[in-house]
This record gives sequence, structure tokens and C-alpha cells, in this order.
Amino acid sequence: MSNNYTAAKHIQGELVTVEKLHKHVRNYWIMAESGSGLHFITACFHTTSASGVICLLVAILHTYTMFGTIKAMLAKDYDSDYRWSVIVILIVQSIGVVIGTIVPLFRCFTTLRFKVFFSIHFKVFKVESYWTQKLYEWKRTIIRLPFRSCKLEVVIETFKRLFFNIWIQLQKGVVVLCKIIALIPLVFVTCRKKENMELNEYIRPYVLYLDNEMWVGEKTLEGFSKSVKPLIQIGAKRQPCNLIRLIQLESTIGFHGVANFDHTGHHHIPSILSSVQYTDVPSSDCWSLPVVTLTMIALSLPELENQAVDCLFESVREGLRYVQLVEESLNCTYDRVSFQKAARTLWDEIKFEERWLGNKLRDFQVHIARQIVEWFRDKATHYLSGDGNTEIDSIGESICADSMHRITETILRTFYTNNDAPKSQEELFETLSSMIADIIGACLTNLPQIITMKCHTYSREERQARVKDAAKLLGETTQIIEMLQDHDIPNIYPSDMPFLGKWRAYFRESLIP
Repeated sequence: MSNNYTAAKHIQGELVTVEKLHKHVRNYWIMAESGSGLHFITACFHTTSASGVICLLVAILHTYTMFGTIKAMLAKDYDSDYRWSVIVILIVQSIGVVIGTIVPLFRCFTTLRFKVFFSIHFKVFKVESYWTQKLYEWKRTIIRLPFRSCKLEVVIETFKRLFFNIWIQLQKGVVVLCKIIALIPLVFVTCRKKENMELNEYIRPYVLYLDNEMWVGEKTLEGFSKSVKPLIQIGAKRQPCNLIRLIQLESTIGFHGVANFDHTGHHHIPSILSSVQYTDVPSSDCWSLPVVTLTMIALSLPELENQAVDCLFESVREGLRYVQLVEESLNCTYDRVSFQKAARTLWDEIKFEERWLGNKLRDFQVHIARQIVEWFRDKATHYLSGDGNTEIDSIGESICADSMHRITETILRTFYTNNDAPKSQEELFETLSSMIADIIGACLTNLPQIITMKCHTYSREERQARVKDAAKLLGETTQIIEMLQDHDIPNIYPSDMPFLGKWRAYFRESLIP
């Protein structure tokens, strides 16, 4: 087999439309399907066609014999000690013949699903080397005798060569005979209607080609193309409805919440975590950590309706699945993995225990929005400055506390500098929801790149499963991709889009006059 690897040109980093993604997934699904089925390989061998024809002839002969036997039984013109059991024997034999004929016959006529140069079928006396290669290797093998006898070695070697010469010629004869018998199905190939659909030049590089001048026909390709649609539809039935609603209602044009959730750099407030010199990567360069931190503050506001809180929780739960997929696929450097792991641990603590670093959420002595934010800031500051511990078991908690410190400082300096006009809990909740939607939305602009990456693999064993995952992911996120591409995505280099820090740097530079 040989693949045209020009089909494997990556389109990663490009902002592609949903229509292009559908074509991309379809093309790679055709590649996976045409390269994964062993029935396409066996259909290329003349022995397969010959076995189907032979089985069909045996079935016809058995049918003729069966009718003769039944006629004799009805006329009672037979003499057998088996009597009535002859009918049972006849039925069992017929079932065996039918079952033994169906599979070889279907494999035989699988050739009809291929486009082929008919000239190769008439080269019946040409025997390819792979039919006899192993026999020649055995023929050249030296037999080591346990005793020394020159005459005996000559006799054994002569007999061995004669034996393998006979078997090689017999093998060639069988192959030639199979090729002659395999000419019979060509009648059906010649008589079938000419296919109207021509093989699209764009699809051709993605199709598996076979060495003996055969390739998958257009009808088969059309079947492959249609077979990917149910996979996309399966994904479409599992769309994240809450996440879609959050992005529709709360996200801003241009995703400005990406820049607004952390302004500590603008106010020259250094990260407390940087004092322990754990990492050079700021906590604001991780997609999932600020999402979880902002969500935790929003969920802790006690005066909000449970329905609004539950809706936000479900939206973030659905969104984090895709955010983590982006991080694992495109943003998995060592330093960032530490932040991503801390975010997952923090989210599990919120989801299962409703706590933040051991503190119960929505269990405050204060009820003013500003005081709640200050409580989180003070707890984070106290945790980080208490002992400066950077042991392995507390690094994740330190990362979470630092993220909380930076975000709460930003909220207090941005929205609560004027004591005469404080934000209510409802207003703070709306602001936090908008930031969360913008961060998740900006992160999910990388979904087209994830889908194309899933299709690109040189492992034939993994290709089908990965393309299937890509098709389902496309079905799940089609509406999200379409919405985000209508949100005026900033003009960021495609290679920078997977990194939150690059987004924030772009917004900072765009504000410089």
C-alpha cells in the first residue's frame, strides 16, 4: 500500500470555518476507512476472487445434487438405512454449503467496488514475486546435519532443492489457475453501469492506493463520505447547551474580559508567589485557573438565586472540558502543567466539597459584595505570606491562593475604589460571568486547531479512532465555533492563540498609544 502524504499537510493555526472543518474531517475519515479495512486488501488478490467462484460452483453443483436427491426421495426410489434422517442430513449439508459460500462470494465481488485497469487481469501468466518469496528463502536455507558425510549432504541438498522446485512450480500453477478463474467476475464489472460521479481531485490525495493498480471506487468513497455524518450527528446531540447560553448572553465582542480579570501588573502589584521563585510563568497564563477562581467567587455570593448559580456552575463544568482539552493539546509545557493541575484540583474541591482551600463557600459573616471579595483576598494573602511553604504538597494550593490574590485585588481596585457607588452582588455576579465567558470563549477559538490535530496521525492503527473523536468533537462544538468566529477575534498570531499570556500581551499593546 502507499499513501500520498501530501494529504497530511497541516492546517493548524488557521481560523477555518465550520464548512472547511467538515471537509477536513470527511477527507481524513476517507483516508482512515480506505486504509483500515482488510477486506479491501483481500479483494485485491486473485485467490480471493477464485475462491468465491469455486464456492459458487460448488453451491450450484450441490443444489443440482440436492434436487436429484429430493426427487428420488419423493419417488421412494432409493434404498438407505438412514431413512427419514436423510432429510436432516441433507438440510445440515445445505446450510453448511450456503454459509461457506456467502463470505467468499461477497469477497469475490468486493472487486466491483474498486476502479481497476482491466489489463492487469489478463496478465494471468505473470506471477508476482511475493507468491514464491518465502519458498525461495526456504530453498536457500542451509540444513545443518549432526554428522559429517559429504555424500549424504549432497543427497539431502539435492532432494531439498527438488522438493522446493516442485512446490514453487505448484504454487505458480495455483496462482495462474486462480487468475484465470478470477476473470469470471470481470463479466459483472464490464456489465455494470458507468458511474457518474468522478473522483474529486481534492479528495484523491486522501484515498488509499493499492500496489496492483486498483483503488477504491467513487461509490465506495461516497459511502465513506456519508458514513462520517452520523458521527458528527452523535456529537451534535451532546452539545453543551449551558455553555452555549453563557457565551451567547455574557461574552463580549473581542473577548475583553481576558484583559480585565487581572490588572495587578498595571497597578505594580507583584505576585506573592513570585517571591518563592517557584516558576517564571504567571498564574494568569493558564486558561483554567482564572476560570475556576472567578467561578468560585461568583458561586460564593449568598444573595443570588440558586437557579442562576447552578446555571453558571453547569456552564463552567461544560466549558472546562474543552478548556482542558486545549491546554493538554496545545499548552502543555512543564510550568503550565503545574497550574493546570492546580486548577483541576481546585475545581474538584469546589465541585465535591464546596470549599476553597478548606474554607466553606457561601458561609460568610458578611453579606456585602465588597466584603466578600476582601475576605477572599485576605485569606489568600494570609495563606501565601504565612510561612512561604513551597513543599510539594502545598505548591498547588499556593498557586490557587496567588490566583485568588491577583484577581480579588483587581476587582477591588477596579470596581470598589469609589465607596459611594458599590457594586451589588447581582452586578458583581454579572461582571464575573462576563469575564468567565470571555476567557472560555477566547480559549475555545483554538477548537478548529484541536479538531485538525486529531486528524493528523501517521499511525494507521490510531487514525480511525482519532478521526472519529474529531468528528464527534466537531458535532459538539459546531455552534460554539460559529458563535466565536462572529465575536471579532483579535488579530493575534495563530501560533500565539493557545496561550492566555499572549492574548493579554496583545490587549496591553493595543492600549499603548
